[in-house]
Amino acid sequence: MGSYSVQQESQRFLHERLLNDKQLSLPPSFSEAAKKIKFVGQDPKPFIPTPCKITESVSALSGLVAAAASAIASDRYGIDFQDAEVDTDLATLFLESVMLPTVNGKSFLQHSPLQAEFKKGDLYDMNKPIHQEATNVYKTKDGRWYHLHGSMNATATMGMVEVGEQDVTREEAIKIYAEKVAQYDADFLEKKANDDLKQAGVTCLTPDEFFASEQGKIMGAEPLWNRKSVPAPQSSWPQESQSSGLKPLAGIRVIDFSRVIAAPVISKILAVLGAEVVKVTNEHLPDISLTWLDLNTGKKDTNIDLKSEEGKKTFAKLIKDSDVLIDGYRPGVLARLGFDSATLRNIKGNLIYARENCYGFKGPLKSRSGWQQISDCLVGISWLQGKFMGLDEPVVPLLPNSDYQTGLVGAAAIMQALLERTKGSETFDVDVSLTQYNIWYYRLGQYDEEQCKALLARNEGFHVRHYDEMQTLLLKSYAAILKAKPGILDRPDYFWKMTGEEWGVEDDIAILAPPFKLSKSKLEYVVPSGSKGRSKPEW
Repeated sequence: MGSYSVQQESQRFLHERLLNDKQLSLPPSFSEAAKKIKFVGQDPKPFIPTPCKITESVSALSGLVAAAASAIASDRYGIDFQDAEVDTDLATLFLESVMLPTVNGKSFLQHSPLQAEFKKGDLYDMNKPIHQEATNVYKTKDGRWYHLHGSMNATATMGMVEVGEQDVTREEAIKIYAEKVAQYDADFLEKKANDDLKQAGVTCLTPDEFFASEQGKIMGAEPLWNRKSVPAPQSSWPQESQSSGLKPLAGIRVIDFSRVIAAPVISKILAVLGAEVVKVTNEHLPDISLTWLDLNTGKKDTNIDLKSEEGKKTFAKLIKDSDVLIDGYRPGVLARLGFDSATLRNIKGNLIYARENCYGFKGPLKSRSGWQQISDCLVGISWLQGKFMGLDEPVVPLLPNSDYQTGLVGAAAIMQALLERTKGSETFDVDVSLTQYNIWYYRLGQYDEEQCKALLARNEGFHVRHYDEMQTLLLKSYAAILKAKPGILDRPDYFWKMTGEEWGVEDDIAILAPPFKLSKSKLEYVVPSGSKGRSKPEW
């Protein structure tokens, strides 16, 4: 790759593609704070086998979050902008942080008591192969490729393609679904799943096909995130002394009303910067519970049934004393439960209401259910990955990339809103989406032919196909990272310890540290993650 440097490219993206983006209307203090950000790393070359600039993207967005945090700390505490550091290797690991917790040096996946806790959230046995492979890419009758998606309950998707309940291996399940999906045209499956069954699913498009589509034309004109000013009393920062650690978001209260993965990442980042976070869950709703250990770090977790009057009253009481509400459910769900933007402001006038979804909040597909893989296939990122691997088929990107990076986008957008609501009589609706991130990501450009060859050579033996679903891709990517970067997971400064008591575990649990540092503000997760619904619904 010659003189190419991921650190230099990350810095360029931060300043040219983020801070200088007039559509984002970022305050001047963010740019000033960013002048003191340093990008570091053991290696100037990328190591994830993908054609898109994944390390540079996550590092630039981590830099934006660090700049926002520094600007807020300066505004709150009257201190100078801080020296800040983004480690590009650590930022890359951040994209797989859900897989990295350990107990006594061993993967949390090998810890039986933790697995028993996670099982409580898997209400529909989604690790069963015939259920798991309902979420995968298959070729259709008309020669297209379609991302079938079983969500957290594969029943409807299985019924759509006439797959019955059965005990089979992963390989057998893939073959069963491939034969069934091959009997339908892609357009039929997409309309049947989304319009009739309200299930996720999308035809895999190339980037050119996406940008030529109505959704692509509309979302392609949107910025990385959207925000709308809402009249409100001018806010002030909570009173915190400098002895509190100069935490940028100390005293800020955040409700996390979401499930996997992007929206929980938003609140996790806000938590490490000092915010108090309450995650609102419901014991009767399924979840990808394997993610809880990482994604719920820094948060209390409470059960509220929003379909009951008592639950609505409890939720409204939480809102009344909160600063931010993060909504990661299907568009319109919270409004149908009685909490639209206007109602929320009747409860708390200066509330920041942040929404996250898959497709974006404009265009003909705005109300669809979606996941990271759906957006990746929609925008064409999956076709780029397949072509990079020398295949004539789409391959879902190797990590929950757009999920975690949309989390960084959402955190930066909310911090912008928090700062600006202290400067005038307004608050904000903030919208982020996986598709807006993926468009931005694609437009950063891809590695050239020589660079792609070098990346493939660095990852000799790495092999993925269209039928590798996210769990398989995570495991393959984990192995690839260890091969390309030996010792990267052995650095003690890359991991923080938290107590396992909230899980009923005596030992400490090691989790990945955030990808940025600030020289003065203390970063920490005050609350460890723990079992679902363990907290009271209160601040």
